Amino acid sequence: MGEEMGITRTGIIEALTRERALTLQGAPFTVNSAEWADEFIVLSMKPGAARKKVPLDEGLEGGRIRWGRELEFGGIIKLVDVDNDRVVVQPLEGAAPKEGETAWVFLNDFLGPLIEMWQGPMADRAAKALKQSKLDVDPIQEIRPLPPDFANLRKRQIEAVQNTAYRCSIVIGPPGTGKSYTIGAIAAYLLRRFPKARILVVGPTNVAVDTAILSIDDWLQRIGRHDLAAQMKRIGAHFDPRKYVDRPHLLAPGIAEKVNEYLVLEASEPPKAKIADYVKWKGRMDAARQNLSADIETTAASARVVGVTVATAVRWHHCLQNPRFPFVLCDEASQVLGPAAMMMAALGAQTIFAGDPQQLSPIARSDSAAVRGALTRTAFDVFAHVKTARLNEQSRMAQAICHIVGTTFYGGDLLVCKKASRDEGWRASRSPFFVNGREVPRVCFDPVHEEATFSAKYGGFIRFESAKLVLAALDELAGSYVDAKDIVVLTPYRAQVALLRSMLRRDHGQVNVSTVHRAQGSERTLVIFDPVDASSTFFNGTEGDRIINVAISRAKAHVVIPYHANDLKKPAMKQMHGIAAKLWQTAGNYAEPFTFR
Repeated sequence: MGEEMGITRTGIIEALTRERALTLQGAPFTVNSAEWADEFIVLSMKPGAARKKVPLDEGLEGGRIRWGRELEFGGIIKLVDVDNDRVVVQPLEGAAPKEGETAWVFLNDFLGPLIEMWQGPMADRAAKALKQSKLDVDPIQEIRPLPPDFANLRKRQIEAVQNTAYRCSIVIGPPGTGKSYTIGAIAAYLLRRFPKARILVVGPTNVAVDTAILSIDDWLQRIGRHDLAAQMKRIGAHFDPRKYVDRPHLLAPGIAEKVNEYLVLEASEPPKAKIADYVKWKGRMDAARQNLSADIETTAASARVVGVTVATAVRWHHCLQNPRFPFVLCDEASQVLGPAAMMMAALGAQTIFAGDPQQLSPIARSDSAAVRGALTRTAFDVFAHVKTARLNEQSRMAQAICHIVGTTFYGGDLLVCKKASRDEGWRASRSPFFVNGREVPRVCFDPVHEEATFSAKYGGFIRFESAKLVLAALDELAGSYVDAKDIVVLTPYRAQVALLRSMLRRDHGQVNVSTVHRAQGSERTLVIFDPVDASSTFFNGTEGDRIINVAISRAKAHVVIPYHANDLKKPAMKQMHGIAAKLWQTAGNYAEPFTFR
């Protein structure tokens, strides 16, 4: 399959097996504090010393956590509060960990079930799906004009909907271009056009799946198809229940509770050395799996739209094939490992991949170039030959920010949509900021003279002078031009996050400070991006470009970037700085508005 791209079944299995060996080792986290909240333990944690640190994000939800001298205590991670570096643990046995103690997190074994898929008959189906996507160069259904209900779609959004007539299609949605809106339109159109159509909606995270499902529901309500909306079901244990308070029709009765029971049982796995206990546990697991399998299979077979994470689709793929889904819609496909993306195509007859290959890519922990190459190649690489719609009209970023992002990362093919640019309310919400009577540049590069240094206190690289400039900018802008809750401070370094939070806690405690990886999919009026050291190897190549792109493109009205001359060694930073200089750093303009002591 795809040998011309270096894709072979043996190579994929080998890469997945080597990567899985790393994930099963567990990841250390240092406990800062622990307190009880009803029957749960709330742990404040940070990644501990490890060759490859695992980020504290929602990908840990459902995973096992153990602590104690012999890891005799533990539980299951129910919730990750990414903004405050906290996890909520449902304990299974033992006391809470102590401050300074190391807790080991064992990630969900997504790769084990994926390896099993590649070792079984699904591998042949994946190969066939890839081959058919190359052979079927013509649409397999008639391409029709869209009904009047879809008149608000832009030209390329319409193209994306019509491309679903092909065996496989791609929707590339740069920031602010309405990708989620388009996904909702695609699903609503397919459900209405094909009376027997069923759609499997998948994504790499629960947030991605929730966003897609809610967008589809919005579209079905908008076109008056409440009957179809009632036939959508969100399956899984870790979706955000707050998003479904007013949409109970999207949840299958009892599924979430039973999935949760299964995960709790899975997390209580005893050591294999305790043979009797392990055998009894294995028997309970088999019974729970069979019971849950029946519920998922029944729900999936009867619903018109089913929403699950990619990990859930892999683990329960046998429950999602009777009958087979005519359509599979994979959102945020840039974050899905290539072998998993190929299996998503194998689950259906026609596939739509949506996302942005210029944004964050899947993470592989292995140092092996061969393993990383096999796993981090995404659907946009494997299926690059298929019909593709590139959305290019965005309504998030003000004109100047859009120009810099579009020129640097999208070859100039990113524009402010005409409807937004004519809207007085849209323009007013993106009005310029002023300091001492002078307009602040929309993308404001403000220099610092201190280079990044390693901090033993914060456990990583920091730049204290950058943090002082961030504080100065917030003193000028927060509350005066923008509400604190509509500001985000982003940096790729966790140590700098800790430094910034400590400095902002007194006067700007409501301002969100986050790593860039946690910000994808969000937006704020003001973004302050502190690269700390854009010249480091961490920023090398396209991965570094993606980090910068994600950070800058969250902004609606203004971006502030503290920078050192070394940061401009990164080509993308140099290009953005050059464009900004031409636009604002001329005589009489206010290029460096923020000062500090």
